[in-house]
Order: sequence, then structure tokens, then C-alpha cells
Amino acid sequence: MNQWDNESIENRHFSPFTFPMPTIFDIKRFALHDGPGIRTTVFFKGCPLRCLWCHNPESHSSIPETHKVSRVIDGKEISMARMYGTEITEEDLMQEIIRDKVFFEESGGGVTFSGGEPLLQYQELLSLLKLSGENNIHRAVDTSGYASEKVMREVALHTDLFLYDLKNMDPVKHKKFTGVDNERILKNADILLDMGKEVIFRVPLIPGINDAEKELKAYLHFFEKRADKFKEVHILPYHKIGSDKYRRLDLEYSLGDLMEPGKEHLNMIKQKFESAGIKVSIGG
Repeated sequence: MNQWDNESIENRHFSPFTFPMPTIFDIKRFALHDGPGIRTTVFFKGCPLRCLWCHNPESHSSIPETHKVSRVIDGKEISMARMYGTEITEEDLMQEIIRDKVFFEESGGGVTFSGGEPLLQYQELLSLLKLSGENNIHRAVDTSGYASEKVMREVALHTDLFLYDLKNMDPVKHKKFTGVDNERILKNADILLDMGKEVIFRVPLIPGINDAEKELKAYLHFFEKRADKFKEVHILPYHKIGSDKYRRLDLEYSLGDLMEPGKEHLNMIKQKFESAGIKVSIGG
């Protein structure tokens, strides 16, 4: 277990002789669904939530780890070891980001810091946000919002856009299905809006978990009260891609045979939100 896993992220301290490096598990170039334009998305490793539908189980731990991976080749199941996650200097990571700057400039894109949960490594994130700003690169942070107010305010000062997940409006259900309650998440959302930050709310739509009439009304109530303060809502339909990854990593997938939401149901939700004057997109 990582030394920070049970430590609140605002209380991470380093000696003057320690130079922490971000731990990432992927870099995705030419991303089109993680903010405006063509983007480079950096995936930070480590997350304080344990969403049952998470399609990146390799992102949970904050440290590089080795998983046994199973693949079927020519009808035979082959097992092999694969390392997930690597520590990288901020300078090297910035060079990877700057390589794509011409595409950012042509498309109005930039860099998106995702995860896992990028706020878990907030000091490293802050440094990268500042460096990106110095290089005139648009900065987005894709987050669950689960952080202290201090961390959220400090990160917000150096972020141009937040992609902000709202996984369930009910605190009991939120804790049941993600492992944490949502009080801090909802407070941080209002902090960002009151700071005048650009926010796109994202709703991962999970059948049987947050798509019933009661849950949708709670989302709608939240959005209507703040409609003049945020840009739009993205509905992210549940998909089964993650279940295959759990199998390959030899991990248990608790949602089993959960079906993906149908187009008719998605369009109904979209229309319901739009009828309240909220701009909605299905997908990123």
C-alpha cells in the first residue's frame, strides 16, 4: 500500500530534499472527448474512490504495480506479468505535452489531467498546471472533486476547465457505490462555480444505480439551481469495456452482466434535462 493511501491529500509533506515525481499510467494523444479541441490526456495513477463501474482498475493504487494479465491467443490462455504505472519527472512529462502544442493551437485544444484522480497528487499536478500555463497551453482537470477545499481552490487558480464527475446525488448511494460520500464533492463543485471557473459536469449513467426517476430529479434540481454558472452536462453511458479489463487483470468485476443503457433511455434523459434549459451532450 502506498504511504499516502490513508493520508488526507492536503497533509502530504515533503522534505526540502525530496522531489516528488508524478506517477502516471497512460498518456493519450489526439483525445477528442476530454475537453475542447485536440488534447493530450495524462492519466495520473491513484484514486480515493472505488466506483463499481470503474473501467480503469489499474489506476486505483498510487504506486506502480505488476498485474498478471491473461490473454487468449490461438485458443490458448496465456498469462504474463505487466507493469502498470511509472514515475516520470515533471520536465520529461512537459516535453511529452509540448510535443503536441501545434495540434492544440490549430484546434483550440490543450492538455487534460485525468486519472485515477489527479487531485490525489495535487502538488505534482499544480506544478504541471503552472508549467502548462507558462507555455500557453489550455489546461483541463478531469476530477471526482474529492479533495479538501484548500486543494480545490489552489488547483482552480491554475486550471482553465474542470470536467467534474457527479456520480450520484444521494449521499448513502454515493458511498455504497463509490466508497466515499459526496458532501465534499458537492461543496467543491459550488466553490468552483462561485469562483467563476468553467465547469462541465459529467454524469456517468449506470443502469440501476443512478438512472431512476428519483436520481434524475435530484440531478435536475442541482443543475437548475446553478444553470447560470456552468457550461453544460455530459452524460457518459455505462459500457462493458471495463469488465473485459477486469478479466484480463484477473480481478473480480462486481457488476457482472449489467446491460448498457439503450438509446431511447438516453434520449429521454437528454430531453428531460434540455427541457429545463440545460445544454446536454451524450458522451464526452
